[in-house]
Amino acid sequence: MNTLTKLLLWLIPVILLAWLWFGPWYPSWEHLFVPEYHSMAGVEEEAGQEEEDVLRMPLGFKWTDPTPYTSEKFADFKKDLLSKKNEDNLLEITGFYYEEEPKPEGADNLGFARAELVKALLADGIAADRIQIRARVQDETEGVRTKYFKGADFRWVEVEKKDEVVAVDTFPDRTIIRFPYKSTERIRNPQIEKYLKEVAVRVKGTGEQIRLTGHTDNAGEDEYNLELGRLRAEAIRKLLVSNGVPTGQVTVDSKGESQPEASNDSEAGREQNRRVELRLIKKN
Repeated sequence: MNTLTKLLLWLIPVILLAWLWFGPWYPSWEHLFVPEYHSMAGVEEEAGQEEEDVLRMPLGFKWTDPTPYTSEKFADFKKDLLSKKNEDNLLEITGFYYEEEPKPEGADNLGFARAELVKALLADGIAADRIQIRARVQDETEGVRTKYFKGADFRWVEVEKKDEVVAVDTFPDRTIIRFPYKSTERIRNPQIEKYLKEVAVRVKGTGEQIRLTGHTDNAGEDEYNLELGRLRAEAIRKLLVSNGVPTGQVTVDSKGESQPEASNDSEAGREQNRRVELRLIKKN
């Protein structure tokens, strides 16, 4: 038996024993002796996470950015939306924004800016005078600053209701109750009475908190409007309490004129802005 053969016969069991001993510990010693491998793996993993942040909805927005981003689904979304147009209705576009987002130049908030840019995307399918622009502040949710989010909502409104002030306007996350000019008295409407009684029955059973936020148009000084908004919210709180809602279940706040939902450049818009927003918060 020559020397080379003896060497191979000796190396085979040594390699086998080394593999059996060190194999299970491979990740640990790799971390110690090849740290750059893990650094590269971390970069690749982060890159993969960034790639996952793709626009999966037809229309999306990014934090502090009014630009509407569209995916390949937008064409079908647009076609379906415009298919609901008839001779008598108007399209209402509501741009969403968050309180911490900075106010853009030339607009009261990013909601209006987003809605205007979405309006431009639909210009080839509907006349500009058949589109109404709205804005609505949203509660900030986890991930909204780093991922695409829904920044606009759409609904069709009949023409005869264009300038009509709806006393109770219900949305998925809030209900809006509107007020006359400079008034803290709610608009006299059976709908309001009925709605507040229904809310009172509900929260007495569920324990939900009621958050009331008062708003005004831009007529008057900031301090005056802040107080006017608070008094409007207080007026609704008193009605809820008179219907049996415990005072501890109702909180009151005011934003004055700082969060318009419609343009204050017209009387119709100012009427929309004189409001209290009622939101139901689930019990923890």
